Amino acid sequence: MAGKRDEVTIAEVAEALNISKTTVSRAISGKGRVSEATRARVFDYIGKGRQDAAAPLRTAQQGPTNNLALVIPKHFMRLDLPFLRKCMGGVWNMAAQRGYDLLLCYAGETDVGQLERQLESHKVDGVILSRTMLHDECVQTLQRYNVPFVAIGRVDDDKVPQVDNDQVGATAEMTRLLLQLGMRRIAYMGGCTNYTVNEDRLRGYLRGFSDCGVQVDQKLIWTGIETSEQRIDALEGALEQKPECLLCADDSMAAAVLQELRARHIKVPEQVKLASFYDSELLTSSTPQISAAQFDGERLGATACRMLLDILAGKQIALRQMQGYQVILRESTK
Repeated sequence: MAGKRDEVTIAEVAEALNISKTTVSRAISGKGRVSEATRARVFDYIGKGRQDAAAPLRTAQQGPTNNLALVIPKHFMRLDLPFLRKCMGGVWNMAAQRGYDLLLCYAGETDVGQLERQLESHKVDGVILSRTMLHDECVQTLQRYNVPFVAIGRVDDDKVPQVDNDQVGATAEMTRLLLQLGMRRIAYMGGCTNYTVNEDRLRGYLRGFSDCGVQVDQKLIWTGIETSEQRIDALEGALEQKPECLLCADDSMAAAVLQELRARHIKVPEQVKLASFYDSELLTSSTPQISAAQFDGERLGATACRMLLDILAGKQIALRQMQGYQVILRESTK
């Protein structure tokens, strides 16, 4: 093809081959259901002999939309979790100050269809990920589309702009403090470790034991808790091991565990102590008030949004930023 550009757009390939833009994107990434014949046609069109090479596709150049997208895990669709609410507030306020609107986008572990549609239709100038996973489909999609984005949470890629709370430091300190109070049988109850925040909290728990020279009883570690049934099963399993303290990975789990203990007529802190790796009004308004690691969710969201807006403005930023914390011991661990 005489005078063919080095770059073609996804839309151009889709139109030329009479297939959808989503199909073109999936053919390039190797993700999703695309026949080998279709994939071969796509790579033949863009002039690549190797299907493992990075395809020189880009989205069409358009003017700014003054919209940002905040990507939220599908299982957070209720939007009533304290962390998510505060984080969204920080993002929204910072965006509004700079003249941007905020669009919400939901994504599953492997389902990034809504995000792809927003990117394909050029609805947003940049994206903020509210949570990160070990093998993050959203990160890969955004890198493929070459769209500016910032991740809230850890991403194991130094080139990805990211901001996070010091999860490992906070959880290690909480664990050390409980050990220094004389507790030894401290049970851990956490969510799926595919999410980096849950993996980091477990790492902090283990580091706290290591720092104090105390061996961890693996029978006291319960992970992968995502449903109420799994939480009850984990609680029952932990209680069978006669723990001195139940250490929950977040506020919603700690509040639910407190309610379940109350239903079983198990007194906190007299019979078992309780603490959380994340603080919120759920824990400060409970009886007893629950010990927790405290982070500033609104500041975290605002920082992520500021980073993204600075990137869009062409400014240099620190690609990895870490927020502080405070560990607060309350009645539940006395």
